[in-house]
Amino acid sequence: MTQPTPGDMLDAAASTTGASILAGGVWKTASTLVPQFYVLAQSVAAARFLGPHGMGVQSFIAFAEFAVVTLMASGFSVALMRYIGETLGRGQPEALRLLVRWAWRVLGAGALAGGGILIGVGAAGANPRAAWLLAAVAATVGILHTVPSAVLIGTQRWRAASIVGLVTGTIATAATIVVLWLGGGIVGMFAVEAATAVLNLLWTGAYARRALPAVAAIPPSPLALRRDVLRYALVATATSVLTFVVWRRSELFFLKRYSTDDEIAFYSVAFASVVALTAIPLGLSAVITPAIATLFGAGADARIRTAYSRGLRLLLFLGLPLTAAALALGPTALRLVYGNSYRASGAVLLILLAPFPLIPIVQFARAFMTGLARLRAGFVMNAFAAVVNVALDFVLIPGRGAVGAAIANSTAQVIAGIPVLIYMARHLEGVHWRAQALARNIVAAAASGLIAWGFVRLVSGAGGLVAGLAAGTLAFAALGHALRVLPAEDAVWLEEAVGARAGGKVGRAVRFFGGPR
Repeated sequence: MTQPTPGDMLDAAASTTGASILAGGVWKTASTLVPQFYVLAQSVAAARFLGPHGMGVQSFIAFAEFAVVTLMASGFSVALMRYIGETLGRGQPEALRLLVRWAWRVLGAGALAGGGILIGVGAAGANPRAAWLLAAVAATVGILHTVPSAVLIGTQRWRAASIVGLVTGTIATAATIVVLWLGGGIVGMFAVEAATAVLNLLWTGAYARRALPAVAAIPPSPLALRRDVLRYALVATATSVLTFVVWRRSELFFLKRYSTDDEIAFYSVAFASVVALTAIPLGLSAVITPAIATLFGAGADARIRTAYSRGLRLLLFLGLPLTAAALALGPTALRLVYGNSYRASGAVLLILLAPFPLIPIVQFARAFMTGLARLRAGFVMNAFAAVVNVALDFVLIPGRGAVGAAIANSTAQVIAGIPVLIYMARHLEGVHWRAQALARNIVAAAASGLIAWGFVRLVSGAGGLVAGLAAGTLAFAALGHALRVLPAEDAVWLEEAVGARAGGKVGRAVRFFGGPR
């Protein structure tokens, strides 16, 4: 990989196209989807070797670690990534090196504070103590890792940003399973995670250094840029905390206080399954923020409006049949994969899936808001939803455990999501939904889901799951083709953007579902 020059980066907005975003989306989706298989493999191994109680303990420590990283780094990381994109869009790549050096200092302090919190919990007597200390190491390194990661994402180096996690994830998954098999237990799992975090930091850091422009670090107004980043980071951090409450597993804190470790395990299994299902649409959404920040810096408002409407339509095109399949097959799949001890996770999964078609498009809209520096509006919306979420946690979890947690979380996601869509529609002066094609997609998805569910009910065990998946897929393909569920303009755009790249196979698939031209 050669180091870019300022001339290579001045036309960042011109090179930010539908094809480049889709290419980045493929890499980001791979880096999001494939690790879900890693998580699944590790989760199944933990479920089998540790049992519901042990898995509940491990899930809570991992959740606490994630909470610390979110608190200390997520807001600043988003701000750094966004302003890297905007700075490139404005044609000022020479400002980046000093900005990144400053970011290392800021997040270095955050890393020490975050690791110290988890060390304190372990020293206070939380068990197993060694696992908490290793989680502190992983959190410290993970906070530092957000700097080179933000550089790669902000410069839209999706291949480099993705390949590290794909490789180290493969190694870590194999190591975790071996450690559990050898009796390493919860402590062994966190030892593997800490070692992987160090490798990720070193490797991603090497890529990030190459991604920065090879110029003297003399920004036009470094102090002004830092003030902008810091101001944005403060709002982003507050928003990230609220996002953590509404869109992450914040219910685990209440389950730990008012329920049992078994209920934590049931909720974690179902929640992780929903996260895995969102990997593809969220992978496509994740590439949007730096791209929109770059277009925003270049003043390309018309392109931003067009991209928003098209992105929502394409995410619904994918999300509706995925929702139908998950509702039909999900509980059976969890029972077969994790065993009858986790049967209770099936009901939790169905509740968490209730707002599922909304989740990808809301996250897509939130990515646009971040790219357009509209965080204050998102903060207000998330604040109200977080209050509702916490109130419902207090009311529902003590008596209903994981089921109550799922109801609270799903309700809060709907309350947080709908205002985001309304706000963005007004801000961008409307959204072109193509309602007829959307209605046809709903019909095709619902019918295929019912067919898949029927096979699962008629045929027990793994055979029914396989038959239901096959029948539902064939049904959606037939109905999707007959009803032309993909708007014609989106079919043309997709074919032009990626058809040639995939040797015509993508183009043929697009034409199969696309409406008349």
